Amino acid sequence: MLAVSRYHLALLGHSQRYLPAVLAYLTLCAILYTDPSSPVLPLFGVSAGGLLVVGCWLTIAVLDIEDPVQRLITLSHARGRGATIGGAVLAVLACVLVLTLVTVGWSVALTGELRWSLTGTGLLAHLSCALLGIAIGLPCSRLLIARIGWTVLIGVLALGVVLLGKWVPLVHPLLQALMSGTSYAGPLALATGTALAGLALSAVVVGRVCAGRA
Repeated sequence: MLAVSRYHLALLGHSQRYLPAVLAYLTLCAILYTDPSSPVLPLFGVSAGGLLVVGCWLTIAVLDIEDPVQRLITLSHARGRGATIGGAVLAVLACVLVLTLVTVGWSVALTGELRWSLTGTGLLAHLSCALLGIAIGLPCSRLLIARIGWTVLIGVLALGVVLLGKWVPLVHPLLQALMSGTSYAGPLALATGTALAGLALSAVVVGRVCAGRA
């Protein structure tokens, strides 16, 4: 699986499909993290929401690079669909982990506050959103949806519901708590748990659907 993830990272780097999302995210962080006197938690809420979109984008980009013939070759060498999907997830996870560390490190360098209550919250919030973005990106990729128009439409709708839907108890309660300054311990635990469960469920469902189509 690690070899497959390195292969996907190499493809992603060569294709440069990561650039639009990563540059947009870094621009967002450059706008957010400029004032040392600004409270950090609301900024974490905004950038974590941005990383959710980046995670979805990168997942679709990684899985859409290969055409059907190349995907079959990769599947043959990986000796299993689980390894190919897992390798893609690991590749995207490596990317969002770097972005998470850059974001939290940026905030620490700006404010000079190195406290676990802040840095730990920032790390968990960003990673939870990123994992959920990967979970959304898997079924929106070419693995299940062949046309890019439908991919964009379904992806945007899913991200909009997750980010803005107050009735969807995934990451919205966490982002709202961070940005409003209310208690966030419960929403953070909820977001972490649902993100892990959502990613596992998404990977299993996509793998089984792909196997059924083969």
